[in-house]
Amino acid sequence: MIIIGTRPELIKQIPVYNECIKKIGKQNVLLINSGQHQKFLNLYIKENNVKFDLTLSNMQSTSSLKYNLKKSIDIFYNLIKKINPNIVLIQGDTTTAAGCAYAGSLHGSIIAHNEAGLRTFDNKNPFPEELNRKLITSVSDIHFAPTSLNQKNLTNEGIDKKKIYVVGNPGIDSFLNALKKPSQTAKKIINIANKENKKIVFLTAHRRESIGNNFRTLFINLEKFFKKNKEYLLVTSKHPNNFALKYIKKYIENLDNSLITKPYDYFTTCNIINNSDFVITDSGGIQEECATIGVPTVVCRRITERIEAEKIGIAKVWRNKKNFFSLLNWAKNKKINKWSKKPYGKGNSAKKISEILIKYI
Repeated sequence: MIIIGTRPELIKQIPVYNECIKKIGKQNVLLINSGQHQKFLNLYIKENNVKFDLTLSNMQSTSSLKYNLKKSIDIFYNLIKKINPNIVLIQGDTTTAAGCAYAGSLHGSIIAHNEAGLRTFDNKNPFPEELNRKLITSVSDIHFAPTSLNQKNLTNEGIDKKKIYVVGNPGIDSFLNALKKPSQTAKKIINIANKENKKIVFLTAHRRESIGNNFRTLFINLEKFFKKNKEYLLVTSKHPNNFALKYIKKYIENLDNSLITKPYDYFTTCNIINNSDFVITDSGGIQEECATIGVPTVVCRRITERIEAEKIGIAKVWRNKKNFFSLLNWAKNKKINKWSKKPYGKGNSAKKISEILIKYI
């Protein structure tokens, strides 16, 4: 039973789902859509012709984290009890994933956690994801850690090393595959940049912990930087997060070297990243993708659970409230000639995960 609730979860779980089907047949693998972020999933579902075995209709997220967790536990417990799967595979750190893992463990199914061992060691950043990760770890039987550092985090918390598998992140499988597929939208954006003789800088910023002064400081600095550096084209989309949208409209929408569009599909996003001079993001997945192909990354968060990218010198994290402008200048001056490091996997993570899962059936 493979659970998907958000677009990042879909991107990282689908390669595993496909590999499991190859090995044990579709009749033995259930793909479940929790319905948490149905609108966000729609584009990717259409792009990849994804067909769910079951879509839950009453799991949409609300502003109440307590209610979301309680509802997730209740709904998934009843579902898992009815289906009685050997293994429940959940991904990441959402409240829905935490509720599903807890419910599955209560029922007695084997709980496997894809993307295990990520930690910031700060329960408030990211919130509530750091709390969710710890809850999921506490009830999981199989831990798929993307890196050896994630494995170390788990062993330091007392998890038996025999239950931890360092496999990379199957999100990189999807990313490398997406780069092989053309995107007409990305091509148009690249042509606009080339026509204006500008280099692309891609921006994504929407996380809950950035709401308020962090967003304001971020966008004030972005406005200042791109007014000064006209050789760049700032490319971003209107994320549904109203807090981010507010500052996009106030500080960068009217820049003559910004391009703001509707949200991109996955293939477009991947192709834009691949053609960016550098990227500014608070997305965990994008941090991994940039580190895979050697695109300098400014992480607009106070802390990150993906410190491998920083360790290999391809990313900088905005830890000091006053230094964001200097980080943009670092990215501007960072030159990458040839890149071979892939800290989050080489594109074969899903195959590794599926082979391990089958051993537990």
